[in-house]
Amino acid sequence: VVDDAIVVMENIERWKASGAGKRAAAVIGTREIVFAVIATTLTLAAVFVPISFLPGQAGALFSEFGFVLAFAVLTSSFVALSLCPMLSIRFGRDTAPKAAQNRNGVMAKAERAYRSILEFVVNRPIIPVLLSLGFATFGYFAYQGLPNEITPTEDRGRLFMVVQGQEGSTFAYLDDKVRLIEDRLRPLKDAGEAEDIISLSGRGGANSAFVLITLPDWGARDFSQQDMEAKVRPLIASIPGVSAQVRGGNSLGIRGGGQGLQFAVLGDDYVAAAEAAEKLSAVLAENPMFSDVRPNFRFSRPQLSIEVDRETASQLGIPLSAITTTLAAMSDEFRAAELFIGDDVIEVFVSAGGEPVDDPTDIANLFLRTSDGTFVPLSSVARVVEAPIAATLSREDRRRAVPVTATLVEGARLGDAIEALRAVAADVIGGNMSTSLLGEARLLDQSTGSTGVVFAFAAVIVLLVLAAQFESFVSAFIIMLTVPFGLAAAVFAIQLSGGSLNYYSQIGLVLLIGIMAKNGILIVEFANKRRDEGLTVRDAILDASMTRLRPVLMTAISTLLGGLPLILGAGAGAESRAALGWVIFGGLGFATIFTLFLTPVTFLMLARLSKPRASEEQALARELANVARPPA
Repeated sequence: VVDDAIVVMENIERWKASGAGKRAAAVIGTREIVFAVIATTLTLAAVFVPISFLPGQAGALFSEFGFVLAFAVLTSSFVALSLCPMLSIRFGRDTAPKAAQNRNGVMAKAERAYRSILEFVVNRPIIPVLLSLGFATFGYFAYQGLPNEITPTEDRGRLFMVVQGQEGSTFAYLDDKVRLIEDRLRPLKDAGEAEDIISLSGRGGANSAFVLITLPDWGARDFSQQDMEAKVRPLIASIPGVSAQVRGGNSLGIRGGGQGLQFAVLGDDYVAAAEAAEKLSAVLAENPMFSDVRPNFRFSRPQLSIEVDRETASQLGIPLSAITTTLAAMSDEFRAAELFIGDDVIEVFVSAGGEPVDDPTDIANLFLRTSDGTFVPLSSVARVVEAPIAATLSREDRRRAVPVTATLVEGARLGDAIEALRAVAADVIGGNMSTSLLGEARLLDQSTGSTGVVFAFAAVIVLLVLAAQFESFVSAFIIMLTVPFGLAAAVFAIQLSGGSLNYYSQIGLVLLIGIMAKNGILIVEFANKRRDEGLTVRDAILDASMTRLRPVLMTAISTLLGGLPLILGAGAGAESRAALGWVIFGGLGFATIFTLFLTPVTFLMLARLSKPRASEEQALARELANVARPPA
């Protein structure tokens, strides 16, 4: 936001240092830099818009982010070109400060050193070109090796668990189990490792509960949330009658976040799919990347099935409708008739009186009337079978699905877990079965395939915007040529910081495209002006690089210092903010070097392919001067 103001004010101060008064410096300095400011503003606004079109949930989460930044940049450019010159006249010095004119100052020495190095690389362009290509090549391989995940592993300062009781358990039974969990967790609170333990029994059903554990402030503890999760899991794993899953959540509030790898085994039969899921879970459990692998499919709900011997029932003259009607009336109720009295409809239900039928033996002893009028027990024509069934039946991709949850150990990445699953799934499950990713894993798989498209889309937009403003694809290409090397630098920063390719780092990489183009615009635009004034390509780029050294460094330093709080910050979601900060800090740091050295070399090599803009104006003036006056 402050970059435009820095560029305008630096140019005004440069004119003051050359002897102009503060009013003249404000007018001339702003007029000279107005095209560069507008070009950088439109470029940054153009690169922010693709962020709003990120695919899947990323686009929904960051749609406001892109438009807000674009509006802020447009507003800052208006302020820089209007308010800043006025304030420099109203409150600025009449002349430049003496420190700016000191030839032995730090900046003067830096400019002389930069001039020497710049002339060296300009005279030997093959050296920076080969170094840049090597840097980009290593950056590409580093990018291929980056782990993928939705969000970085975060210390949110609290963890929670979902407790699920066995099917058919009562609220009192579940509440007793939750109290047992609290008793096992209480030593953690007594030791100061947990501040509060809050439980809600009956949340989501009579056999479900929710337990929340809040941790001390980040500065008051020397362990992470992931360390606490590893300590809690063994405490609750051996409680019979319930299953408890520990989760951590994420800063984006993605539903089901923090559960690790979730997938489903798809098949045509639930029993076969459940067996395949058990086998696959056992294989994944041997991988040290996973701490707990379990299918979320249990045959735990009891069900009574009535298997009718149709041949015997037919011989006795007992129709199936009589059997179903008797079962409905004796076990629950049966709608026997509807009476219409005026405009009212009265339904008549038949139900059994006396003691309720709540035992399989009672059902087997129900009597049925045969065709000859005698009564026989239900057990003579049917068999009562009691067997467990699944509590819920899931479907994915229009097939029967058995969900599986695989919890990751600390330091494991979701992208690596997906690759581990795909490596063994085909050999474990049958040929007529398949796997389908769920939850965060599905979101990651969807976003990974389209990240490159978003980067390419952003680069093309910036290239077209620059070409339209400079009226030259050569100038636009010179500016954009440094972008891949800055992205490679950002990849190295992610790798050295132990980060991953996630939503936040992807946003940082897209932003870096616009930030890098901004610095290139300052140099190329001024070099084109010097060419229009008659300088050679070499003299024009050398003069432009030296003139724009100060604003390039000032804007880079301000952005780097602005990114430091993201890296050094603490608290909930600090890991996600650091992921964005490292991309900007590391990428922009190296990108500034490429802008200061590679851009001049590229300009020297490619600018000769285009003519100065003033040449066309001069040609037009000569033609108009040679046109004879038409006869009267």
